[in-house]
Amino acid sequence: MNAAIKISRIAFIILLLIVVGSCKNEAAQKSKSTAKMDKTDHIILINPFEVPEGKLDESVSYWEACRDFLKKQPGYISTELHETIKDDAKFALINVAVWVSPEAFSEASKKMAKELGIAPPEGLKANPSLYTVIRE
Repeated sequence: MNAAIKISRIAFIILLLIVVGSCKNEAAQKSKSTAKMDKTDHIILINPFEVPEGKLDESVSYWEACRDFLKKQPGYISTELHETIKDDAKFALINVAVWVSPEAFSEASKKMAKELGIAPPEGLKANPSLYTVIRE
């Protein structure tokens, strides 16, 4: 693996872990204020991707490899990848995933960073964050 790809992969993983860490505190506060959690209180990962020109297929393949790894991890519930229908959209792809908790997602992400062995396409920019449903 060349140095640029390795650095890109490391930067992507660090960004993901920073986002997970910041969301952990918010989720913990919500958990404390909720007497009993039910299955509607899962964590939602929304991750819009800026995809470089000509890298859409490679980016989807990378997402599929990540999905295949993560869906085998404890706490994984589901994931979907969405593609824009606008040619000039900032985010060509948006991943929406459901996890049992921020901790489950964090642990799975750390494990993937160590074990996946596939670098993201050059120039792919992820913008992940964790959310909870507040209205239906």
